[in-house]
Amino acid sequence: MFGAALSVAFVMFLGNISDSGLSDLMIRRPLVMSTIVGLLLGNLQKGIVMGASLEVIFLGMSGIGGAMPSDYMTGSIFGTAFAILNHQGTSVALSLAIPISLLAVFVNQLVIFIRGLLVSKFNDLADKDNIKGIEYLHYASIFFGPIIYGIIGFLGIFLGNSSISLLVHSIPNFFMEGLTVLGKILPALGIALLINMIHEKGNMLYLLLGFLLASYLKLPLIAIALFGVILAVIIATTDRQILNNKNLITDTNFQNKESNSNLLEEDFFNEQ
Repeated sequence: MFGAALSVAFVMFLGNISDSGLSDLMIRRPLVMSTIVGLLLGNLQKGIVMGASLEVIFLGMSGIGGAMPSDYMTGSIFGTAFAILNHQGTSVALSLAIPISLLAVFVNQLVIFIRGLLVSKFNDLADKDNIKGIEYLHYASIFFGPIIYGIIGFLGIFLGNSSISLLVHSIPNFFMEGLTVLGKILPALGIALLINMIHEKGNMLYLLLGFLLASYLKLPLIAIALFGVILAVIIATTDRQILNNKNLITDTNFQNKESNSNLLEEDFFNEQ
């Protein structure tokens, strides 16, 4: 269990520092985090499947400003790790990931609050022209959050896996079947949240097109995604041609106006 806890601690550290120190490379998304957890815990296939399912659920959740509705990174890592370590399926990972992601918001807010306390210290160092001190404090603030997340990841697996194992194995079958059904509903909820964010009359046609391709032609998701890419390229190319034509017409009209203005000036001086 020590090795598994150390692996989860590394993934927690990596996911958090990608946001605070590497300009957010988007590797903290559930699909990437769960895949890495699955790889390190010896079950890559299950990690990818759980990551894809969690990605769909959290797809429509995005923070506004400093607000974070749920810490999907922490929820995905712990949900995937607990499910793999206890030999459970995707439904257990989904059921664990969501409450953990909501609880982890408090950790995120605590880290942000402590970082905010450093502002006065930065001002003091700036007043004293202590550039080295500012650099050291800046690096300390970058690594503070990832280290805290790494410690939580290690302790959560090392001390909490036995409790989660007892909890999972004590769940009755009918309740587990309910979690399985819930696990199939939650991705639809994630898609609904995403649609709510990007809802426009024009976009709904593409949604309907994808639905028809999947329902009536029975095309797999990869084929529908490739059709979507081709459609996006065609629309982008057409929009660019229209924009170029508008710019060409504007330039031509401007040149014609300049030419007419020059002719009027020449006529005026010739008459003089």
